Amino acid sequence: MPIASASAPQRTLTSQLNWFACLSITAFGFALLYFAHSSKHIAVWDVFALISLGIVGTWRWSLFLLRGIRSRLYLNWTFPRWRRRADAIAVEQLPLVCLLVPTYKEKPWITERVFRAIVQEAKTLAQPIVLLTNSSSDEENAFIRQVLESEDPELRSIHLIQMVQHDGKRQAMADGLRALARHNLPADTVIALMDGDSELAPGVLRQCLPFFRLFPRLGALTTDELPVVKDSYLFSEWFQMRFAQRHQQMCADSLSGKVMCLTGRFSLFRSEAVLQPSFCEQLENDSLDDWLWGRFKFLSGDDKSTWFWLLRRGYDMLYVPDALVYSIETLSGSAVDRAYDNMRRWYGNMLRNNSRALALGPNVTGYYLWYGLLDQRISIWTSLISPSCLLLSLLQGHFIAAGIIASWILFSRSFMLLLLFQGRAADPKPIHLPILLVTQWSSSLVKIWTQMNLAKQRWANRDNQSLSAEGTGRERLAKLGISRFLLASQVFSFAIFLLWLNGILNPLWDLEGLHLKFTAAQQAVVQEIDAIDHGIVPSDGNDDAAVLQALIDRQPLDKTIQINLPIGELDLFEPLSLDRSHLRLKGQGVNRTILQAHFNATADTAMLMVSALRAGQPELVADVQTTANPEQKPVQDVQISGFTLRYSPSKPDLAKQPSNGLILDDVTQATVSNLHLEHGIRYPFVLTRSQHVVTQYVTAEDEVDHSKIVMNDAVGSELDRSAK
Repeated sequence: MPIASASAPQRTLTSQLNWFACLSITAFGFALLYFAHSSKHIAVWDVFALISLGIVGTWRWSLFLLRGIRSRLYLNWTFPRWRRRADAIAVEQLPLVCLLVPTYKEKPWITERVFRAIVQEAKTLAQPIVLLTNSSSDEENAFIRQVLESEDPELRSIHLIQMVQHDGKRQAMADGLRALARHNLPADTVIALMDGDSELAPGVLRQCLPFFRLFPRLGALTTDELPVVKDSYLFSEWFQMRFAQRHQQMCADSLSGKVMCLTGRFSLFRSEAVLQPSFCEQLENDSLDDWLWGRFKFLSGDDKSTWFWLLRRGYDMLYVPDALVYSIETLSGSAVDRAYDNMRRWYGNMLRNNSRALALGPNVTGYYLWYGLLDQRISIWTSLISPSCLLLSLLQGHFIAAGIIASWILFSRSFMLLLLFQGRAADPKPIHLPILLVTQWSSSLVKIWTQMNLAKQRWANRDNQSLSAEGTGRERLAKLGISRFLLASQVFSFAIFLLWLNGILNPLWDLEGLHLKFTAAQQAVVQEIDAIDHGIVPSDGNDDAAVLQALIDRQPLDKTIQINLPIGELDLFEPLSLDRSHLRLKGQGVNRTILQAHFNATADTAMLMVSALRAGQPELVADVQTTANPEQKPVQDVQISGFTLRYSPSKPDLAKQPSNGLILDDVTQATVSNLHLEHGIRYPFVLTRSQHVVTQYVTAEDEVDHSKIVMNDAVGSELDRSAK
């Protein structure tokens, strides 16, 4: 039989080589990171991606380091003080202990090993223990009695109660607790719930029972574990690593008087809690009321059910790091299949209990434990960031970035192993590094699938029991369809996040680009016409207004037309009237394209007139309110830009009668931009019955009174009155 020891044994040469190898891997990873730390090597990630990675890394590593610090405080400061007080309690003062052991078709050598250890532990106590076994058959019960009597022929150290289970482990445990409740046990009795493949190390009961005397609010405690695995080296090392992780977390949690789980391998409970009817009921019929799957019972996870019952009622829970139980594992068939089945069962139990524990709030659970429960939800996705970024970098050919990620993984995970195995009886080994990586990444994938299929349960090493709440017919199709849709949606969102981190996608910019493309697609196609190609020649002394007016009039009304004016002076011997919608009149720039008016102005004329009326226009600038034709549609979508307006009347004696610059009558949605008004302009703009007119970058010479903008019944306009 192995010897239990809470402290690390003296290091052998093999042990020292293992530590040296792991330290070398850590140093090598750190050296690679140091030589690749130049900023040019991480240019494949933008600043937002680096900030996001930094936030995720800070969250994950702050919890890991905090857990490590709390674990060291518990092991080196808090628990040693408790141990000294516990050891001062005499064995005669310890409470009565009852062991409830449901066992199901275990191999005979395992059963013999487990129950011999129980007898040996019973002999170390001052009063006999109560041992209740609930096995698969009378034959198995007979074999258990035979083993016990071979160690204690008259069973003086044990009061044996035997039962046969008929409906699974949960029912067997609940039936056993109800049987113990009928025996009128002392009020301070301690009851152990343990598996039929858990072997007690020497002294474990003597080490644990005093804490129920020290702490009146202690509802339960659990112990350290070491694996005993047959026929698989990798499976054994996997369990060694998992128990090292469990040890650190349990120590950190116990500093707050709570733990994350009361393992079903071996945990001790105060009888006042476990013998209550509600405890037995939850243990037997624990269930979850899920929004998708409805109410369904838990197949396994009895340790989580007992833990949640105590947590909800405010009991303290404790981890005893120097008490040891050996977890015996046998393997038949594929180690990968067995590991997958175990992870599905473990993580399913975790996820089914996580949400309801979080719902209790930090005031019930304690802030540190609540923080850990929240991290269980987040780490499902964050654990996949590093391998996903590594894969994407390789696919993109960013080999320097891939090297940085690989160096970080090498350094961080090997450093993590060194911290996990510090003070353990087992040593960190190089084989633990790939085991840790595969476990972290594969467990995330299992959790992602499981969280959307909480009602699917299977217990492979219990006669391959299974349970589901899918229903039948249309109900089943609907539930499975929603489950798969939510799973695909989460995976898709995570993929978009990863592509953004790696610079392949930028969702914000891409969405804006799609919006711009959609907006452009909705806009009408603009047909551009160069005026110079239609007889409008600058500085030729001919009337360009008549030719330009004819060009505008013959354009189809169902298209958006842009007429590009040439560079030079265009002579207007009459006002230019724009009486159609969707028209753009564009020059080549201020002082490059000049519209020069030679006609004699009147009060109701302007160089450019945008109006639905062609003749008989009413007074536009007088104090007379004009009336629109109710059957006439306003001119819409007009843009005028890029030229200079100059007034040069044909009769010099009329030069004192200035012209209006631009009249907009019954116009909706017009833009006037990049214009310059020279001398001889009476009113720069006259707006009548016009809506949503915008002027931008319109300048005027000093003698032009740019503040005189006439607005009659004009709303929703933004006019630039300040430009000069």
